[in-house]
Amino acid sequence: MTLRMTRRAALASGLAATGGTLAAPAYAQTRERVARVWGEPGPYIGVFTNGLNEWAQRNAPGLRFESEQIAWDAVYTKLATDLAARRPPALISVESPIAYQLAAEGLLEPMQDVNQAIRARERLVDGFSIDDFGTWKGTQYAVPLHHQGCLFIMQDDVRQEAGLSDPTNWTWTDLLNGAKAIQAKRQGSAGFTMALGRNLCGDYHIQQLIWQAGGMTWDPARSFETTFNSAATIEAYDFIKELYGTMPRSAVEFSFLQVVDQHVTGRTGSSFYWGRTMGRAFDEAKPIYEKMEYYLNPAHPRTGARWSWTDINGFIMPRQNNPFVREAKEALAHVMNSTDWMVRYSTSLFPNVGPVFKDQATAPGIQQHPMYQAKRRSVDVIFTGFVPHACNSGHELKKGINPLAGIGHGRNVWSQVAQRILVNNENTRAAVEWGHRQFEDIRRENRRLLG
Repeated sequence: MTLRMTRRAALASGLAATGGTLAAPAYAQTRERVARVWGEPGPYIGVFTNGLNEWAQRNAPGLRFESEQIAWDAVYTKLATDLAARRPPALISVESPIAYQLAAEGLLEPMQDVNQAIRARERLVDGFSIDDFGTWKGTQYAVPLHHQGCLFIMQDDVRQEAGLSDPTNWTWTDLLNGAKAIQAKRQGSAGFTMALGRNLCGDYHIQQLIWQAGGMTWDPARSFETTFNSAATIEAYDFIKELYGTMPRSAVEFSFLQVVDQHVTGRTGSSFYWGRTMGRAFDEAKPIYEKMEYYLNPAHPRTGARWSWTDINGFIMPRQNNPFVREAKEALAHVMNSTDWMVRYSTSLFPNVGPVFKDQATAPGIQQHPMYQAKRRSVDVIFTGFVPHACNSGHELKKGINPLAGIGHGRNVWSQVAQRILVNNENTRAAVEWGHRQFEDIRRENRRLLG
């Protein structure tokens, strides 16, 4: 009885606050307990969970961490259901827009203690801050995990056939003209491909073009006033409409994997995507891989901006009815303090999972990876070169943290506007005004989150 009561007290107390270290491991249990860990689809969440289980086997016999794959736009609904059932996951790996939303809802456990224990602030690669991963009103609710920037991918053999210049300094004008030239040179092949379906991928691609033109959805400097119906937003959608003429007609249905499929099967000369396209080509289409190069997004001709929609991914922890707060924090610190485990995490889907810590990014296991050795310039763009241009809807143009973005993505408003223009042939301004009203409704319905 004394042992059981002591353990309860320890679980309630959380982590030790002194010295940046974690408290002693929790007492072992005599029956197996399962702590669920949610992560986006991909092998990396399984690898990280293996690291958590290494800690559990040594320090908490009877405890097992179990990974579950879940798309991040489904996290809020599923978490609400599981909280109502009093069985939340122990940990969630998620992109920062949903972390901000859940933090504003009061659903998350603060994570400063873990960040202190792993020295996150000192170890982060240049260009990122802890706040980027999930801080709300000065409290850290996320532990940095990985990053992924959406970039411009070009088949250099196709580019050279079309007589095009090096894309390093391209603008939107060069992108459009280049896509047209590729399409004319290679009959049956698209000049360019991006996702334009009603989904997260469409949202992401569209938003980075809006930011490049100087537009925003909400302005945190003005109490998150909706600013979607700006001239910059209309300009971005008009550019998408013109660029669509160089894409597969089916791009209006595309989500993430369809864009990758187009590129690795040689059906497009260029595309917007993350590092996964390189990894897929390395595995399945070596001739495509050998001629593939990554570049920063083409700059807007007027603003010069090259914003990249970035998955800024961290671990968050549901607070209510979570019986694994202490153990999960200790296990997190164990894995993240291990350069070896963090390298395994990144290399499980290379180069899609960008390393967040300096020791991880410079470790031999990453530097000596075959793709890094063969494609160093492109991998450097994916891992570090784009970071000054990293941005997402939770922190638009780095002007303030926004708890409304996850809700906007849940309704796919950005891509719905594109659908109205490209599928319904609606006037661009009218479609943007429709989107503006949707975002106004989101702001009004969720005013409580803004404080």
